[in-house]
Amino acid sequence: MREMYKRPVGEILVLSGVITREQLDEALVLQKESYEKLGKILIDLGIVTEEKVTEARAAQLDVPYVNLQEHTFDTETLNLIPESLARRCGIIPIRKSGDKLVVAMANPMDVEATDLAHVETKLRLDPALATEWRIIDAIDRHYGADELQDASQQTASVLETDSVEDVDTGREDLEDLNEVRKQMKTAPVVRTVNMLLTQAVRKKSSDIHIEPRRNVVEVRFRIDGNLHTVRRIPKSLHPAVSSRIKIMADLDIAERRLTQDGRISIKTDGKNIDVRVSIVPTLYGERVVMRILDRATSLIPLESFGYSEEQLEELKSLVTRPQGIVLVTGPTGSGKTTTLYAVLNMLRSEETNIMTVEDPIEYELDGISQTNVHPKIGLTFANQLRALMRQDPDIILVGEIRDSETADVAFRAALTGHLVLATLHCNDAPSAITRLLDMDVEPFLVSSAVNGIVAQRLVRVLCQDCREPFEPDDRVKQLLGLAPTARVTLYRPVGCGTCNSTGFRGRTGVSEIMVMNNETRRLTIEKASSDDIREAAVRCGMTAMVRDAADKILAGVTTLEEVQKKVFFDPATDLSTVKLLAA
Repeated sequence: MREMYKRPVGEILVLSGVITREQLDEALVLQKESYEKLGKILIDLGIVTEEKVTEARAAQLDVPYVNLQEHTFDTETLNLIPESLARRCGIIPIRKSGDKLVVAMANPMDVEATDLAHVETKLRLDPALATEWRIIDAIDRHYGADELQDASQQTASVLETDSVEDVDTGREDLEDLNEVRKQMKTAPVVRTVNMLLTQAVRKKSSDIHIEPRRNVVEVRFRIDGNLHTVRRIPKSLHPAVSSRIKIMADLDIAERRLTQDGRISIKTDGKNIDVRVSIVPTLYGERVVMRILDRATSLIPLESFGYSEEQLEELKSLVTRPQGIVLVTGPTGSGKTTTLYAVLNMLRSEETNIMTVEDPIEYELDGISQTNVHPKIGLTFANQLRALMRQDPDIILVGEIRDSETADVAFRAALTGHLVLATLHCNDAPSAITRLLDMDVEPFLVSSAVNGIVAQRLVRVLCQDCREPFEPDDRVKQLLGLAPTARVTLYRPVGCGTCNSTGFRGRTGVSEIMVMNNETRRLTIEKASSDDIREAAVRCGMTAMVRDAADKILAGVTTLEEVQKKVFFDPATDLSTVKLLAA
């Protein structure tokens, strides 16, 4: 629309009927206070979507707007611009017509980017506008997959089946081992491993699973907590790939009978990535699992964990006390360590001595002294914690309280003027008390030292681009604590290009925070049951995890089915006091 050219974005949105004049005036007032871009303020207020703001910007600049979610890419056009150039310039080719190439850009005024693309393609560039994150997502999804397949095929053609049989049956023939050493250094093998790591990082995967079966090797990525098969590669590829990973992790490639653990540090797309490697021998060969630890995304602020305003205020109050212990509980994969790292990142300063004892150290934090336990040489959590006490710490992070000895040392540290942060494996916040008592921690220590307990789970977030509304039935309303006559709209997943057809994109936390008070301390001394402690905590204002989960379902953040995988809803029990069970 040429009449919109050079008009302010807010004015264009009003003229297009996307927002009202009153909403624009409200955003302009906030802009004077925050100095943020108007489009961002409107998005944060929930008045418009990022796509609508981008459409308005396109009208303002008089360039075409393209929704990459709805665009179908073809390999021939994509190959006109190499992936490295596409990432560096934030540009992706859309279509070619004669000597003209239409490209999607977040900044069509970037002359340097268009010049570089022109030199590469020898074509006349016509820029179109797209949202920046959609460009990055499109590059991640449409570049690289073919390269990984080609690398796998090239590697398979190099390897010989005989050596694979020797690996599978556990034979230790020296000639075969030397052959594997040669194969793992070939370009196709190196390229395959590098592509697996790169693709996992780009897809925001937390783990890579390389699983040998009878006739094939499956490669699965864990994305948003769920495993997805991304590749099936020939069995002949397996010994060379696993050996290549062992070399990168500084492990023994000749050892195929014992479990091995190692660590790899790589740099991809400008990011520093740590990879924890675990290798376990199985019936059909060595199973490899690589945990991806992205330093750039690990230190997310507490505000991004999905806590409500009240919960966030409670948590910050607990961790800013000068002494005491704060426990974060939940099963494996519930984000406990990530939460504690976010707390440490908030607390660290030049005036504070923060020390950690972990197994293993997952992320490196500047300005914090981090130590590893080594049980094989007698350096346990308890022994390491005793040593840290002589280092004049203000705040101590204990990676996990596993036994009564560690618990006893941690609690005595909390009573002698230190703030202790620790994780504990149990189902919910109240049951942490009974878990500690079962570990023979004295009730008076638990009652005196514990500031509060956080219990949490991670659930997938509905893709905002494709979720669809629906009217829930009476059963769902009952589970959510609603009357049968209540009018409410929920959302369910559909699947689109943005979310890789899963219907979900990203994860958020559902949690409960139990702040210790006189009532819960009295019940602790009396060794009351976790149910009695829960009832007292709810009476004193604790928002139960199931209530927090229900609120997120009603807000359209996630679904009941997704939450039920992590939190148990009992329709026969009042929603505010329902007992939580780990998935």
